[in-house]
Amino acid sequence: MRAGLKRLSPWIIGMLALVLLAGCGGRDKDSFTIFIMDKQGDASIIRDELAQKLKDKLGEQAPTIEIAVSPLYNQQKLVVEYAAGENDLFILPEEDMKLYGQNGSNLPLDDAFDKKTYARGVFEGGVFKEKEQGEKGTDMIKETHLFGIPVEQMKMFKDVKYNSKTLFATVPPRTSNKEEAIKVLKALTE
Repeated sequence: MRAGLKRLSPWIIGMLALVLLAGCGGRDKDSFTIFIMDKQGDASIIRDELAQKLKDKLGEQAPTIEIAVSPLYNQQKLVVEYAAGENDLFILPEEDMKLYGQNGSNLPLDDAFDKKTYARGVFEGGVFKEKEQGEKGTDMIKETHLFGIPVEQMKMFKDVKYNSKTLFATVPPRTSNKEEAIKVLKALTE
C-alpha cells in the first residue's frame, strides 16, 4: 500500500501543476464563479435556485453566475480549487476558512460589511501588503479583520432553506473582480 502511494504522489503533483497552469490562462470577465463545499450536506440541491435568485437580485447588468458545488467534502479538492484561482467567492466550513486565512487566502471585508454584525467571521489572518518604498513585491503580515460572512446570517440561503451553521463566504485574493465579489456577497446577505 505504501509503495502505491509513493507512485501516486508524483502523479498528484503533476496534476496539481497542470491545474495551476490551466488557471493562468485568465477567465471570462463576464462570469462570476462561486465554489461551495460543505461537510454537513450536499449544497448541489440549491445550486440552480440560488443562481436564479442571484440573477434576479443583481439584474441584467450582472455577470453570468456559475455555482460549482462539491457534493462531498474533500480537503484535497479544496486545495486544488484555491490553487487554481478560478473562483470569485468561496463558501466553505469555518475551520477551512480560518486555516486558509492564516496564509492570506481571504480578502478583508471590513470596508463593505459591519464587523460587529458578522463577528464570527472576524479573526487574525494573513494580509498581503506592498513592501516599503523602493522595494519590490509584497509581505504577508498578520492582522485582525472580517474575513468571512456566516451563511446562517445570509438572507438568500435562508430563502432557499439551506442554513448551515458551519459555512462561511469569503473572497479569495485572486478573485477576478473584488467589487463584483462584494456586490454578490451583499446580494446574498440582504
